[in-house]
Amino acid sequence: MLAKQPASLGGFEFDAIIKRSETMTCDVPEYATEEGYSITDNICLKPRELEIEAIITTSPVTWAEQHAASSSRVETMVEELRQLWLKKTPVSFTAAGDSYENMCITSITAPRTVEDGSSTRLTIKLKQASINSTDMANISVKYIRGGTSKKNTGAGQKSSSSTSGTQKDEKATKSSILCSGAKAIGLFK
Repeated sequence: MLAKQPASLGGFEFDAIIKRSETMTCDVPEYATEEGYSITDNICLKPRELEIEAIITTSPVTWAEQHAASSSRVETMVEELRQLWLKKTPVSFTAAGDSYENMCITSITAPRTVEDGSSTRLTIKLKQASINSTDMANISVKYIRGGTSKKNTGAGQKSSSSTSGTQKDEKATKSSILCSGAKAIGLFK
């Protein structure tokens, strides 16, 4: 596909994209059963990843009308990319009609070699961030309180029972129904 505008990353425009590879992966968890088989109950999509190889030059040819030639253009553009990386915010990447939203820069490699001359060949790795939102839910009070007393229920609630009369030793008063019956008919004393 022929590009109608330069590839851009968060407003930063490249002179040319040499290579772009997109990686889409997922996790498929497996669980062992008693019969010795593995089962799977879901597929977890991992974030999309892009690896871009781009060129920045002091005298751009491809988009010459948009990018003026300058002897310090490469250094200026690399510094702009560095500042974009330091912001740590998701950006958009567009190239040849494709658009990727919420992309985070995971690495930038900007080697300076003699063969490149007045240009530099960048390798940039991007990973798509999942932007989530939260929802609030109101829970009716009738589910928190129980019965007709409308008092709190659950294991965390303290018992408010009172004892009347003389307090007896707990061990002496606790016995099973069977033991109590046997004592009543005179089998135990």
